[in-house]
Amino acid sequence: MIESLLTYYLALSVFGKTAVVLNFNLFFIAGFLFKNVVPSGSEELNKKRARMLRLMNILLLSIYLFDWLWNYFINDNGHSEFFKRISQTGLVFLLGYLFAQFSHSWTIKKYGKDRTIDGKESKTRTYQSEMGYIIILLVTIAVSLLLLINIWQVTSWLQATGVIGGILVILFGTKEAWAHDAVSGLIMLHQGEIAPGVVCRIKSMDILGVVRRMSLTETTFHDVIQKHNIIVANSKLRAVPVEVLNKVDSPHWNDYVEFNIAYETPSEQVELFIQAVWARACELEKQLDSEKAPRLVLANAGDYAILWRMNYRVESVYRIKQARYALNRAAFDLQTEHGLSLATPMIIQTVKTNELG
Repeated sequence: MIESLLTYYLALSVFGKTAVVLNFNLFFIAGFLFKNVVPSGSEELNKKRARMLRLMNILLLSIYLFDWLWNYFINDNGHSEFFKRISQTGLVFLLGYLFAQFSHSWTIKKYGKDRTIDGKESKTRTYQSEMGYIIILLVTIAVSLLLLINIWQVTSWLQATGVIGGILVILFGTKEAWAHDAVSGLIMLHQGEIAPGVVCRIKSMDILGVVRRMSLTETTFHDVIQKHNIIVANSKLRAVPVEVLNKVDSPHWNDYVEFNIAYETPSEQVELFIQAVWARACELEKQLDSEKAPRLVLANAGDYAILWRMNYRVESVYRIKQARYALNRAAFDLQTEHGLSLATPMIIQTVKTNELG
């Protein structure tokens, strides 16, 4: 059987031998290819692309395997022209897929922006990179279509609108599934307000996260509290109010916490308390810098208490909530030591009644 398989391979045309060798090589280097040569910026997406390429390699190699089994063990008529055309078709799809991935990586490197996301420098997509990719993708599809028409020798179809018209009908019929998201993605990329590295709050979706990745169809947020990814379709993202909480290139974040403290507590005592809270919180949370002292302001004189606001800076946008938790914990632990209470003071009215004798 091995000798028969070797004979089959040697009898293949130069095109067939090249296709077999290429598929074997791509199958083994797929992981390295998408991790180091054309990375996407997402480990999960790199693995997904590698699996897709390997699946295409297996399918193409299976065509040659089936052709070998059919012709040499059943018909014994040599190579089948039909299977040859199928393998050529598969190779066109394979090369088109690889060219699209390489061209997308090139447009991001050429027109993308350098941003720091979660402490790592990376190239992110921009309006120019995605428009360049769309143009290259359309050219790739057109060239692939022409090659397929020539492979199957149906050049007469180019003179009619049957095939081209059918493709246009399919695109028009499925536009609801991709057009809205793609157009929304291009608009957001062009505006530049929402970009990788930006912290966003979307109240209607209960999202407080950092934009990790933007594509034409969807945006991925990294939740700053639970540390999981949230994927939102771009069309839905543009339909709701989005609060942009920081600048793209600013790794730090300005925040505040508020405390209700009774009127009888002097401001000097409150300032000493806030300084102690800051020192303790800096010990609990590494993204709070003890050298960058907080700023204390009297925010509101309420009916029952003074509302003091403590403005501070978090060195990493990924630790917003953790920093707030550390400050609240430090304030709770130190309130008794500094002779004050964080509980909202209450006015108690005592009603005295005269004894009836």
